[in-house]
Amino acid sequence: MTTPKVTCFHDGECPICNLEINGMKKLDTAGNIQWIDITQESEALAAAGITYKQAMERIHVIGADQQMQTGVRGFIQVWKQLPYYRRMAALLERLPFLVPVMEMGYRVFAYWRLPLTGKKRVS
Repeated sequence: MTTPKVTCFHDGECPICNLEINGMKKLDTAGNIQWIDITQESEALAAAGITYKQAMERIHVIGADQQMQTGVRGFIQVWKQLPYYRRMAALLERLPFLVPVMEMGYRVFAYWRLPLTGKKRVS
């Protein structure tokens, strides 16, 4: 097994998030991504300098370049490591004007995902 190239911090208690994350985990047959469930591994959050509140508000990803990315830019770092998704990541890098559009959609989702799943926002 190889050393993961990317670290993805995700909410393992979010059923909406889990649909997408579990699908990506199945595609990560090369083991390029370290998947960290923020509800189970708080020490990993602290080591990365992320508060629980920050992690609950947006997805956080440490890319292959060891830089922290959040939101859509974080997803791009994950997608680069996965078959099929690589094409979308490459498209977004060639057409960067799409990133802010997708980011707006992600912000709406991120804001509403907790209430939609019956959880309270972290204050």
